[in-house]
Amino acid sequence: MPIDDLEFDALKKQFEIEGLSVSPVTKLMLGVAGLIPLPPPFNKAIQTIKGHLAADSLERVCLLFDALANEVRKHDDKLRQLPDEETLRGLVLDAVRKAANTRAKERVKRIALILANATVEAKPTDADETEEMMRIAVELSDNDIRYLRELVRIEDGLLQTLDHIPRYDAHSKWEHGFWGNRVDPEIDSVFSKLESYGLVARLAPPNNLNIMADFQNRYVLLKKGSRFASLIHEASSAQR
Repeated sequence: MPIDDLEFDALKKQFEIEGLSVSPVTKLMLGVAGLIPLPPPFNKAIQTIKGHLAADSLERVCLLFDALANEVRKHDDKLRQLPDEETLRGLVLDAVRKAANTRAKERVKRIALILANATVEAKPTDADETEEMMRIAVELSDNDIRYLRELVRIEDGLLQTLDHIPRYDAHSKWEHGFWGNRVDPEIDSVFSKLESYGLVARLAPPNNLNIMADFQNRYVLLKKGSRFASLIHEASSAQR
């Protein structure tokens, strides 16, 4: 079933009109069943969502729906595989709450990407995983994502055939990243943060390392990190 751009625009317009009517706290009632011509349960997922959003959150919520609409349009052929209505409504509500409280627009877009990609997969949607991935998306900066994607680029191939990346392979692959073999405190800062969310793990240093050596810690990509990167990947418009 094709998705009409005008329907998504109508939803966004509803936010904008209601946002002008109340200040400083905007009361938004999403009673928009039928506005988005998607097959069940997506067409009903947002009809009962209520919230109290500050006026400065309105733009980010609109951005969320814009990004979600753009991504969903690329998956028209997969929309019959959506999760049940209750699960989908809960995920949409969680995404709206996160977007309303997120300052950075790129993070809002990543929330939309995760929601879209997780709900159109062939396998059943794991609501708990999706909510956790959206939470991580809120916390990671563009720079954090840049480092993670680079680690995915150089190590993800190994995870496609193995349950984990062997220590030696991860240690050898590390220098293929844009950071090379330099010692840089920023690397530890970024990857320590990624490690705290279970996306990567720090490698033990070589056994022959001299205690006086100035050594850059190295990290290995985990399955969860690979999964997160796949969920924030934009689908090609050519899929339509």
